[in-house]
Amino acid sequence: MRRAHTLPELVLTLALVALLTTMAVPSAAAAAHRWAMRAAVAEIVDALVYAREAALTRGATATFTVNSARGEVTVTCAGDTILRRAVAALHGVRLAASGDSVRYAPDGLATGVSNTTVLVTRSGRVDSVVVSRVGRVRW
Repeated sequence: MRRAHTLPELVLTLALVALLTTMAVPSAAAAAHRWAMRAAVAEIVDALVYAREAALTRGATATFTVNSARGEVTVTCAGDTILRRAVAALHGVRLAASGDSVRYAPDGLATGVSNTTVLVTRSGRVDSVVVSRVGRVRW
């Protein structure tokens, strides 16, 4: 005859499952915040790279613009908007920038006062994308 599980054994098993779940949920939430931050930063870096490549391939000035109030980044080249991403809405982050735009000349170098820092914030975490005077991107 097969022996069944007793009530104390079932209660102990459920208590262990509950304990493991309470330990795993906060770390899963933290991982989700990290992934959202990384995705938002990657989108900003991709837009900056796209702006530089557009300037090089089209032989015209390209501008990367950050709209902190709307939480979006825009790339324009030769008067055409070629990229617009609502980073804040897509990833649940907030954007802040020290400068509102970075302009790339047709040779791919940044022009004027193009050094800027874009801060990406979510749930107390902060990450940054820094663009130097010559247009180099560091994150």
